[in-house]
Amino acid sequence: PTLRPAKAGTMDLSGEDIPENAVVFMCGPLPFMNAARKALIAKGVSPERIHYEVFGPDLWAQNPDTAQD
Repeated sequence: PTLRPAKAGTMDLSGEDIPENAVVFMCGPLPFMNAARKALIAKGVSPERIHYEVFGPDLWAQNPDTAQD
């Protein structure tokens, strides 16, 4: 048991209280993070306070000749 158990379904921040000075770190696939970022900004989180790391296919490895150093 946890203090805040996981909820089923797509993430929904509409019922969450987010402090105005929140700093957010997130990771996941791009579609998830795009939706989460929009929701966070709509809740008043400054874009400069949203940090992320992409989890997904390694597109560089699939096309190494087009990658920039």
